[in-house]
Amino acid sequence: MPAYLENPTYDTLLDALYESYTLDILRPLAKLVCHNIPSRKMDMVHAICGTMLSANLKSHFGRLDSIEKAAVQEAAFSPGGELHITQFKAKYHHTPPIGKSLNWPPKGHLVDLFIVKGHVPDDLRNLLNEFLNKPQKDHIKYSKKLPRSIRLDIDERTVERDLNVRNTAAAALNNMETVLRLVEGGKIKVSARTGRPTLAAQKGLAKLLQEGDWYEESDILGGIGHIQAFAWPVLLQGTGLAKTDGSTLKLTNKGKKALKNDFPQIIKDAWRKWQINKFLDEFSRVDRIKGQRSSRGRTLFAAHTRRPVLYDGLSLCIPGRWLTVKELIRAMNSEGLDFEVVRYAWKLYVGDSQYGHLDEYGDQTMVKTRYILAFLFEYAATLGLIDVAYIQPDGALSDCHDIWGWGMEGTNFLSRYDGLMYIRLNPLGAFAMEMTDDYETEPTETRAVFTVLPNHDVVVTDAQALSPADKLFLEKICQKKSSALWVLTTSTLLEAAQNGTRIEEIKTFLKSRSAQPIPGTVTTLLNDAKKRSNGLEYAGRSHLIKCKDTVLQKLVSSDVKLSKLCRPAGNKHVVIIPGKEKQFMTALVRLGYIVPQLREQI
Repeated sequence: MPAYLENPTYDTLLDALYESYTLDILRPLAKLVCHNIPSRKMDMVHAICGTMLSANLKSHFGRLDSIEKAAVQEAAFSPGGELHITQFKAKYHHTPPIGKSLNWPPKGHLVDLFIVKGHVPDDLRNLLNEFLNKPQKDHIKYSKKLPRSIRLDIDERTVERDLNVRNTAAAALNNMETVLRLVEGGKIKVSARTGRPTLAAQKGLAKLLQEGDWYEESDILGGIGHIQAFAWPVLLQGTGLAKTDGSTLKLTNKGKKALKNDFPQIIKDAWRKWQINKFLDEFSRVDRIKGQRSSRGRTLFAAHTRRPVLYDGLSLCIPGRWLTVKELIRAMNSEGLDFEVVRYAWKLYVGDSQYGHLDEYGDQTMVKTRYILAFLFEYAATLGLIDVAYIQPDGALSDCHDIWGWGMEGTNFLSRYDGLMYIRLNPLGAFAMEMTDDYETEPTETRAVFTVLPNHDVVVTDAQALSPADKLFLEKICQKKSSALWVLTTSTLLEAAQNGTRIEEIKTFLKSRSAQPIPGTVTTLLNDAKKRSNGLEYAGRSHLIKCKDTVLQKLVSSDVKLSKLCRPAGNKHVVIIPGKEKQFMTALVRLGYIVPQLREQI
């Protein structure tokens, strides 16, 4: 993935040839373009430049093969005349055929007179640009149709794996509400130190997610682990919708507002904020690669420096069309969209720190691929931005088979995300990526899932259509009698209002889910609860002043000025009206009294 190694650039072909090639290398190169070959190096370089920088240039270019011509074209129109090796390999599926003249024994290759140390000299580039066409723009190769299965070669055996396909947008919108409701009710436990959800919290959440986590529970417990159920609590914290309160997640003010707004916009805002968050590095979830948290120096580059590159990579995709993850990576490389994961690859290892180190994989392709997979499968797909097609991760990728000998017995995948094969940017993703201005939710039928009766009972009539978010909301505003029967009471309504749920919000919920109009008795109950919840208002903290006797209390509370600033409380106390403390002290002095230490308390 990294670009061609940095090499000096030259203004002239003469300087490039003279400083880059020895006489032994120049001699066979000169034979390719010169009739008479001088013996001295400088004379030889002048002779080569004389023919290369002349009308013969176009003829010399015509002698190159197709892949050599492509290399010269790419370099000639690249800033600084540089040929980017990774971009070229990704676009043409071929290693650039340059530098072969440096091999021993020297054999001249004409292309090495055009591209010297990875660059086309400026004077030569100017002449080439006069007759060369700009290279054709690369295009992503989309899949017309998804296969039903994926064929793999594992341990010298060919196996077929069924391809699972998920359209994620609708489920993600429902899951966002469900998770917010769970956090609102204090039902997601996390590590007080890291904020990561506990295993029990992940198990409980996975059961409530629409369509469940990506893999079956048996596969999750078998070593894959949770993906969506881990991601949701992390996403809420990383985007400012929730924060830890000890070992429990609680909604921030932004999270409380999110429950009242449209969820497509909430997901769009969350995706934008996730790009710059520092809460979690997605690569840390590739937990089979050890050494990420070295005690000496930061092993990894910051994740927020990588995410914008992947954001740009997804922006290359046409919404609604499937492509393989490999094709996405190839297209990113072709466009020069590169990022770094690790500073010191020698610190990373699998299994055994002595024999399972990853520094031999110099281009970091294995590491970068796992980061891309984690970013896509655990976060972009969980938020519903991309549809996914995936298989079991066991043996899905073959790039790590040669490291299994070092402490990885019994497993055949490097990350839980290895099974992700195809992605498709969906309408919600296009909206979140600002490729479209609006997101139109798919039309849905009225969800008549329960009936509200005159006696305040809420009877579930369609248990299958009742979503986890609906159940959580009913749990907040009603008293549960059974799985199909809930009861609205004044106390449950007031408790919900005390926790921030508006009565109007409760009315809207009941109307949108009830198969019958809301009875008048229930409307009366709701209106009464609204009056009771609005009858009292918090006015602030007050100061209680104790008097020596009832005579002094009456003197203070009946004073013309002080009576407007305080109220009697019991037989020997007065309470200062909040916000009137300084005026109270001034009036009290005029009466001939003071309250010691009161000034320090306000």
